[in-house]
Amino acid sequence: MADIELRFGKDVLVIDGAMGTMLQQMDISTDECVLLLNVLDPEVIIDIHKRYIAAGAYCVTSNTFEGTRAKLALYGLEDRAEELNRAGVRNARQAGAQHVLAGMGPCGLLMQPFGEASFEDVFEQFFEQVTALAKEGPDAILIETMTEISEARCAVLAAKAACDLPVMVSCTFGANGRMDLSGTDPATAAYILEGVGADVIGMNCGLGPRQLLPLFKQMAEAASVPLLVQPNAGIPYLDQHGNTIFPGTAEEMAETAVSFRSLGAQLIGSCCGSNPVFTAVIHALVGDTDVIRRPGSKAEKSMVLTSLTKSLRVGPGFPVRVIGERINPTGKPHLTEELERGSMSLVRQFAEQQELAGADLLDINVGAALVDATVVLPAAIQALIGFTSCPLVLDTTDFDALEAALRLYPGRALINSVNGDPQSYGSVFPLAKKYGAGVIVLALDREGVPKTLDARMAIVQRVREAAHANGLNDYDLLIDMLTMTAATDPQAPLITLQAVSRAEELGFATVLGVSNVSHGLPSRSELNAAFVAAAITAGLSAALVNPNDEAMIQTIKSCGSVAAITNLEHSTKDEIRLKHAIAAWDIAYRQAMSKAAEGTDRLIGEVVRADSSSSTQLPGEAVEEDPLGNSEALMAEAGLQLKRAILRGDHQAMSALVDAAIASGFAAESLVDTLLAPTLNDLGTAFERGEAFLPQMMVAAEAMKAAVTRIRDYLPQNDDNNHSGKVLFCSVKGDVHSIGKDICIALLESQGFLVYDLGVDVEPEMVLASIREHDVDIVCLSALMTTTLTAMKQTVELIYREEPRFREASDKAVLVGGAVVTQRWSDAMGAIYSADAPGCVEKVRQICMQNV
Repeated sequence: MADIELRFGKDVLVIDGAMGTMLQQMDISTDECVLLLNVLDPEVIIDIHKRYIAAGAYCVTSNTFEGTRAKLALYGLEDRAEELNRAGVRNARQAGAQHVLAGMGPCGLLMQPFGEASFEDVFEQFFEQVTALAKEGPDAILIETMTEISEARCAVLAAKAACDLPVMVSCTFGANGRMDLSGTDPATAAYILEGVGADVIGMNCGLGPRQLLPLFKQMAEAASVPLLVQPNAGIPYLDQHGNTIFPGTAEEMAETAVSFRSLGAQLIGSCCGSNPVFTAVIHALVGDTDVIRRPGSKAEKSMVLTSLTKSLRVGPGFPVRVIGERINPTGKPHLTEELERGSMSLVRQFAEQQELAGADLLDINVGAALVDATVVLPAAIQALIGFTSCPLVLDTTDFDALEAALRLYPGRALINSVNGDPQSYGSVFPLAKKYGAGVIVLALDREGVPKTLDARMAIVQRVREAAHANGLNDYDLLIDMLTMTAATDPQAPLITLQAVSRAEELGFATVLGVSNVSHGLPSRSELNAAFVAAAITAGLSAALVNPNDEAMIQTIKSCGSVAAITNLEHSTKDEIRLKHAIAAWDIAYRQAMSKAAEGTDRLIGEVVRADSSSSTQLPGEAVEEDPLGNSEALMAEAGLQLKRAILRGDHQAMSALVDAAIASGFAAESLVDTLLAPTLNDLGTAFERGEAFLPQMMVAAEAMKAAVTRIRDYLPQNDDNNHSGKVLFCSVKGDVHSIGKDICIALLESQGFLVYDLGVDVEPEMVLASIREHDVDIVCLSALMTTTLTAMKQTVELIYREEPRFREASDKAVLVGGAVVTQRWSDAMGAIYSADAPGCVEKVRQICMQNV
């Protein structure tokens, strides 16, 4: 630890003043490279340092302000960068200062999107200079006079990578209170720079002490690290002879130095237009005094996320934040095509639309089958840096793509997401710490989504401990208690609401992806609005939604404002309001289920009418039976009853109804193909048209499975013929969704296939081992998250490499599907594609027929 660090938070340190002004007073031109003086006339530089030390400066800044290779190249001195920088630090040390600050200014390259230089170009400039400076052992690196926050942030990262010295960074603000190039305000600058590890932050140059004072107050309220301030000697102007005049006085500087100290400043000095007289009066009033403790940073009390120009806080006591979900290629073929081409037009368009509609943050997901996220995600971030004022949410599980985007993004981003798998948080938390990002924590692990509140909280606690071990705190975490679909479990949304309430009581900020609650149900907009209202009342901090849904945004804004006021008044949650909100959700859910049931009734009616029109007699009407009792009327009636029971999901009646159908004349071996499968296919078609819904699909599949189980009792029990084929099914590594997989499996099992269900989040190696263990005919892989497409590709490639028969034989295959999978992606992998569950069953059947 450098000695200066031992003084942080203790005593005020007076810094020197201007170097250029002193050289000009000595009639030394500053139009030439002043770093040359470090070696050509070092005594001049050493003498200036000594004069500031004699006036009371504890810290002197080396004469290395324009020491990057790009700056020195303007004078043809780029090859002497190390020599000139090291000499500057040696001169400052030789002058006898208590502390030497190795000074650095802007690098001379303008970073994208404001210029042509890349992040890596600028990083390299600063890294090289810091490496040279650090070789002479200064007490700290001082990055100063930064007018663009991206460059300041890049300089801090480069300095941290090049040495282990304390890194100070000081920004310059204009009369409008913002950094001239990036438009960043003092508080946002503090959040960004402290986020990437700056040990001291502050402001210098640009304005006089009175103009800087209110801006410094904003920074002091936001920062938790020591603060630095070096105002100019007033705001300069040109006199009639073209000379630059600084009108400020040493007395004015001294008076405001006291004010700066009262706001918590620790390192206080002066900048352009000043001289040792200014240093002396500053020392006289604040030197040898203690640092005044500040009440603490706002960032210490809540999650803070920023863009270039705006910061916002997320958590209890603040309005519910809207995270726009539209920049995601799932279900958006035009966006997918643009991302594949590297075009960002639609990305910008969606960003603008969502911001105008009320989004506070924007989720950026570029996960599509043929998109290289390591290239396209940073490109999308670059396209949005100067385009939107909304902080960005980086939505990927590709760790390389994540770091590339984090490195580039100049604000404090939110990472979406980690879960309870050590590989997940072990990879992401170090990146979050390094780049100052917040993290969404999913309350799930490799076992999937826990069904109980306590189990979800246990995962959150485990991830929380890992976050603390990586230097993060609770305010860096945004907890996602996971919205599960009500269609498959009516109690699941209530568990989620209870989990949100519990997390909020513990002080966590929370987030939910809302629309999943209504998946597979009618009246989705009404259901979503009712659920988010209940979640906000339970303590929700942010919602991932479509901002173009006006009803949703209106609900969030109205409910979120009331919730924020309640929390700001330090009241407990209004339990009565929460009960009413849950009751409203329950009513909306019951209405949706009623509408879904109406759809099933309509479908059953169509079945009855179709069967009636194709029969010479009405179903149920008494007929004269032939000696064997196999009349057409009896068969029609038995078939109709079986169809009705399938559509209604009456699995308990299946055994008796199958017996009746076979007794009426149906052949057991053809009952599935001629009656049951067509019924389920009709239901699937109705589902695609929006006339049937997920609950009906699930219960019908279960009824179908029960019917097939009974039918098997009538079939020969020969092991070779006891199934239609062997199928291995799973959701790929990283994907914890199971609804689509479960529907497919239910349909496959209902039609006689032997299915080995490996579950969710399955490693490629486990898939390969199971293929060999069970000697399956087909492998079915599901992915519902764009972020897991890479894992799907890895699994397919492993299977083809280790078991080539699955690519070469006509009776073996790898079949892929899921919401994010496309025909093109499947073709690129050499796999077979199915868009839905009925299609999955049909393709599996076709492949397995090759074995017959």
